[in-house]
Amino acid sequence: MEYQTDYIQILIKSLQKKIETLDFISSVNMEQKKLAEEENFDLEAFEKTLEKKQEGIDALNKLDEGFETVFERVKPEITQNAANHKAEIEQLKKLVTLVTEKGIIAQTEEARNKALIEKQFSGLRKDIRQKKMTKNVTNNYYKNMNKLNVIDSVFMDKKK
Repeated sequence: MEYQTDYIQILIKSLQKKIETLDFISSVNMEQKKLAEEENFDLEAFEKTLEKKQEGIDALNKLDEGFETVFERVKPEITQNAANHKAEIEQLKKLVTLVTEKGIIAQTEEARNKALIEKQFSGLRKDIRQKKMTKNVTNNYYKNMNKLNVIDSVFMDKKK
């Protein structure tokens, strides 16, 4: 029974670590939002935030896997002796609720950032298209102007 209590404490610590990781992901989301709202979009800085967020997501996935593994071991004890672990179960419920709320907040932030980034990329594409058109017009202009300066060969009749 004592080792079951240790496993329950591991579950609690795992959920607390998940909360910290979700808070980290939310802070990265805020950083991405600031970058996406800037007039001069810094793609390199945005890519760095993507890497940081991926690290957080990987850590979250590992925590999920570990939580599931430990929970499967403890589940029979919790269901059979719920009265003995009432305080721990209540704490687990509160933490699971908090993890769920923070997960939903992170998803909402992610959706908002996605819309901002799509807007930035749309503007960048439009700018690139405009620059391509300007380049083509300029090239065509110079080609045409160069043709005007060329004098075709002229045959002169020297007989009079």
